Amino acid sequence: MIWVTVITLAILQGIAEFLPISSSGHLAVLSAVFGLPQDEGAAFSIILHAGSLLAIVAFYFQTLLGFLKKDQLHLLGMIVIGSIPAGIVGITLKKTGLDQELFGDMLSVAMGFLITASILRLTGKTKLCANSNTDLKEISLRQSLTVGFAQAFAIIPGVSRSGSTIAAGILSGIRFEAAATFSFLLALPAIAGATLLEVISLSQNGFQTGRFSMLQLSVGFIISAAVSFASLTLLVTLIKKRKLNYFSWYLFLLGASIMIWQILSLSKG
Repeated sequence: MIWVTVITLAILQGIAEFLPISSSGHLAVLSAVFGLPQDEGAAFSIILHAGSLLAIVAFYFQTLLGFLKKDQLHLLGMIVIGSIPAGIVGITLKKTGLDQELFGDMLSVAMGFLITASILRLTGKTKLCANSNTDLKEISLRQSLTVGFAQAFAIIPGVSRSGSTIAAGILSGIRFEAAATFSFLLALPAIAGATLLEVISLSQNGFQTGRFSMLQLSVGFIISAAVSFASLTLLVTLIKKRKLNYFSWYLFLLGASIMIWQILSLSKG
């Protein structure tokens, strides 16, 4: 059964990390279904996110090499600035233990799904996106911080990081494809930072991984990386076709279903 859990969660992470449906929210729900303790579920989630990090590096490898050129310094600066809000919020939640509480609260996850769905609906509004023509190299400080604060808010499970940051970029005037690229580049320090915090936490506990063996964690990492790369490729295609808002209907249904599930569980308890 543990291998079924590992493979299922790894595939889900790969699909949901880049498609705007919240990988952390889906992992939280399935962790509850599989009966994983909150600390184990959160730790395994970070390992899977590390696989997604590898996928971003592979997909945008040429773009990342471009940062060695002087004409990319502005974009690099915007990525650094945009990463600050999520860094502050992430460290605060980790230090206070609120990250695991949010991960285990299914009602909060359901609300996160509904919030993401509402945000995605906005990207389909032609009037709101009419002036979205800023290119990647022209992203301003205001736009960088707008996307950065959206990423910080997306630390809440159920709120899609890719969905909220891409939508924030588009609504702040960044071109669709450029908003997606900036979102994924912004994910690099965010996921790397979260992974580092989890490694530090695991080291303090003697690298105890609960019911997961190192082999299972490694397999989960590899599956997550492979599926994440495929999902990233698919999302870039969908963004070019302006189909981002289509995912909102799935999230509305999922969020409402989880709320009904939790309400029925509370009434039985």
